[in-house]
Amino acid sequence: MSPEQVPSDGATAADADALAARILADLDAAPAPPFPPLWRAIELGPVEEVRRLIAAGADVNGYPGGGTPLVHAIDLESDTAWQRYHEPDREPTELTELLLAAGAVPTAEAFAVAHRYGNRRALALLERARPAEPGAAADRGLVSE
Repeated sequence: MSPEQVPSDGATAADADALAARILADLDAAPAPPFPPLWRAIELGPVEEVRRLIAAGADVNGYPGGGTPLVHAIDLESDTAWQRYHEPDREPTELTELLLAAGAVPTAEAFAVAHRYGNRRALALLERARPAEPGAAADRGLVSE
């Protein structure tokens, strides 16, 4: 086929050559930075490694490049439960609890992920850990006077 002929998908041989050049350039590009250790520990385990990294000062409120460990943990725990059980209220929450206890801030994204999966256990944990509104009673159960 000559470069002027058009394949059935409408692309020319020149288009194919350009695509091949872009793919080769991507292969020669510097690799993306590796995932942070806390991300890897949440993803691959064991939980003891997550504890160790938190104790060593890992940032529980952000990853370089975006995202948070808390959102990652909720997504992982919820998805794991969804694939195994397909039943509400059976989601593990050990990582979520660990990160919240270490000071992870419940973000709108964390609530959204838990809500998307219907993870009521994670939603309850997030709600309890949500920072108090300015002027709200410290225990959220009392009306300030």
